[in-house]
Amino acid sequence: MDMKKCTEDLIQCILESEEYKNFCALRDKVQEEPELRRQINDFRIHVFETQNSQEPLDMYGEQERLCRDYEEFRKNPLVNGFLLAELRVCRMVQKITGEIVDAVDIDADEVSERIRI
Repeated sequence: MDMKKCTEDLIQCILESEEYKNFCALRDKVQEEPELRRQINDFRIHVFETQNSQEPLDMYGEQERLCRDYEEFRKNPLVNGFLLAELRVCRMVQKITGEIVDAVDIDADEVSERIRI
């Protein structure tokens, strides 16, 4: 079995998926509006920084604040559609990755438990 070919086939399946095609169409529309793209990227960065903060945060409170602060922004159909399409693609890739990790036993359970992954 040619691992490179299998990887290329998997990538091609992702690129041909409805989720990815929808994401690309919305991404292209967003690209046509540079200020909107900047605002979307600011939102994405804000979400990433909140989720990956080294500071102890009340995540429920932070989520509420993000929702409140960006409520009007998310009412824009292009913004909301783009962010939902991006989320669908990310979840698809996470699911694929998770299934691969679950199927490939590298005998690391004891190590994972000790380092608390």
